[in-house]
Amino acid sequence: MQQLFDSPFLLLIAGLVVMFIFFTGWGLVEIFSLPPATLP
Repeated sequence: MQQLFDSPFLLLIAGLVVMFIFFTGWGLVEIFSLPPATLP
């Protein structure tokens, strides 16, 4: 774990991966929680 904190590039990649997973999961939850649209 210390190697991750000592390397700025690994820390940047880890942050991007965590945010990507977080926002993708959040988006999927939002999509699946939407009610079905009533088309005219």
